[in-house]
Amino acid sequence: MTTITLLTALDINASDADSLRVMSGFPTDEVGIEHGVSACYAGSIDNQLIMAGGCNFPVNTFAPDSKKVYYNGIYATKTDEDNQLNWKLVGHLPEPLAYGVSVTCDNSMIVVGGMNADGSYGKVYRVTLVDGKAQIATLPSLPCSVDNMAGALVGRHLYIAGGMMDGKASNRVLRLGLDNLSIGWQDVKPFPGMVRVQPVAGSMGDNCFCLFGGFAPASNGEEAKLAMDGCVYDETTDEWHIVEGPKDDKGEPLFVGGGTGINLSNDQLLVIGGVNKDVFLSAVNHPQSDYLSHPIEWYHFNPYTLFYNKDGWKVLYKSSETARAGAALAQTEHGLYVIGGELKPRVRSDKIVKYPKR
Repeated sequence: MTTITLLTALDINASDADSLRVMSGFPTDEVGIEHGVSACYAGSIDNQLIMAGGCNFPVNTFAPDSKKVYYNGIYATKTDEDNQLNWKLVGHLPEPLAYGVSVTCDNSMIVVGGMNADGSYGKVYRVTLVDGKAQIATLPSLPCSVDNMAGALVGRHLYIAGGMMDGKASNRVLRLGLDNLSIGWQDVKPFPGMVRVQPVAGSMGDNCFCLFGGFAPASNGEEAKLAMDGCVYDETTDEWHIVEGPKDDKGEPLFVGGGTGINLSNDQLLVIGGVNKDVFLSAVNHPQSDYLSHPIEWYHFNPYTLFYNKDGWKVLYKSSETARAGAALAQTEHGLYVIGGELKPRVRSDKIVKYPKR
């Protein structure tokens, strides 16, 4: 994995958020995708930025019968010091997909699970580039369908945790050994506490998988609940430990459910975006007919870029440009890129924001 040094040193102040760059260029090869997508897959192959899949509401966005559209295009663009991205359609996923997990590994992008209008999937694909075209290989399928989960690489192990598994919110954790694919996916000890749908995940060191945020949907007469803390699984002890969740620049607990994370190195996790805990919880437990009608600012999506390591959490940036839910993160030698995401319910972003490399 290429480790980048962000323009944000750890002693950053909020004014440095001005160094974020909004890039020009978004895929247009599939009808409707030009409006932007959320929940897409992203990675880096041959040091090119890759995105695939995703979904949006391109027609009559706020109408009660507006249809969510899923995409299957795989796009690639070179990155450099300019603010222009020139996306090329290089292939297609076997089916339209969104709301899964993607990781960059061995100069490829692994696409895990997800869903579309036909339901949830448990298939796993490896995407590579050969002569500029995407090649799709099949990896061992998950033992269940999975969507709205989180995942990360820990060494040579690929972890998937939480989300909806076979249609039910879960605290199940699955692991695939990339150097021994014949064994397939194996269960590890479930994470403790409540189930977590739409959490964020990462590695912490050579042997630890960490999970933050997520929510438990309403069930059995109980209202939906939010997970404000996190938990860390240690492979060497086969034990989970509860850890503190992030806080905002005022020291208030911050919900990162619906956000996204990426490891800058195996023990440095960056997390951006997600929904606002109060607005989201009110919406799912006490829905209002005018919920979709408010301006973007009303939803108070998380504007913070957060850094996590063994010493805990730090706020790096605060910027409305990264206040998105369901965005994707990927990095090349030229920086870290935030792709798509929701600006508010049903409204996607066609902007890609770059954290430049120092």
